[in-house]
Amino acid sequence: MASNTLGNFFTVTSFGESHGSHVGCVMDGVPSNIKINIAAIQTQVNRRKPNSNFATARLEDDVVEIISGLHNGKTTGAPICILIANKNIKSADYKNLQDAFRPNHADFTYAKKYINRDANGGGRSSIRITAPLVAAGNIALQIINSLYKNVQINAFVKAIGNAQILDVSKYFNMNAKKTDATNTRIPDKKIHEQALALINTCQQNGDTLGGQITCVINNLAIGIGEPIFEKLQANLAHAMLSINTVKGLEYGTGFASSTQTGSQHNDAFTVNNKKQITTTTNNSGGIQGGISNGMPIYFNVAFKPISSITKKQQTVNTKNNNITLSITGRHDVCAVPRAVPIVEAYTAITLLDLILKNKIYTQI
Repeated sequence: MASNTLGNFFTVTSFGESHGSHVGCVMDGVPSNIKINIAAIQTQVNRRKPNSNFATARLEDDVVEIISGLHNGKTTGAPICILIANKNIKSADYKNLQDAFRPNHADFTYAKKYINRDANGGGRSSIRITAPLVAAGNIALQIINSLYKNVQINAFVKAIGNAQILDVSKYFNMNAKKTDATNTRIPDKKIHEQALALINTCQQNGDTLGGQITCVINNLAIGIGEPIFEKLQANLAHAMLSINTVKGLEYGTGFASSTQTGSQHNDAFTVNNKKQITTTTNNSGGIQGGISNGMPIYFNVAFKPISSITKKQQTVNTKNNNITLSITGRHDVCAVPRAVPIVEAYTAITLLDLILKNKIYTQI
């Protein structure tokens, strides 16, 4: 199985399966002599844990173990290997899935491509593999902030089902504490309550819900991103679309810009009272020509509903027979809130990779 690595100059290689002994990753291209806050890493990984009655019942300790690449609390420049043990495993829950393909799940494609498929917890296709990647993302953010002061990456849930925030701009200065104030991670309390009602209905009907996450990058320097095939928004899209269940991404005004005229969409340049060049609006989402322009970068990530539902569905088995399947086990009714730290992590990894590349070729 190829393509388990994200990044080019700064890389993160993922390994492990849902019901294996561990999940983990190896970070390479790490700058040396940078102090790392281990507690901050663990805090971010803990944010990925189930935090509600509509999340999976699989409760893992998720203790982060770093077995290489650090000495006296600082990076050495050597690869950093992160391990997280899988302890709360119930493989028996997946007995009825050994020979059945869940509709809209990776079961079918993995089986056809690799033949020897690990059906326990989805194996390699499980969202479980993102736990150590969240840890790697926090390390990446700490390294970014050793190079540039106060770069902030904060994500929150914009929508669950059709309950959604129409104007996200008022929430561009969120932080983890504000985001985590609700278990849906929707900062608008009215939309939060609407989302809970939708989730409750789906839970009662044995169904699931998807949604959208908005991510905002503040205080990033001008000049990050490489034309033509390493554009910042292109690399972010590659990372986001690598997250399980993600089906779409738009940055700035996104698809709405296709309905506007140039005069409506253009961000006019101006000089502020600090004699800095900025823009009066930010329809471009902080990226122009694939390069950061100093304005806040924002994008929306769309997640489909989790495919493992208890409601009966028609599917097929490994013997090419039509069957009816009702999925048991521990699954999220809505996994979107738990994906917030994952989006933040993949964003940080992508940014650090481009920042290190930028430092090789330019001075900013």
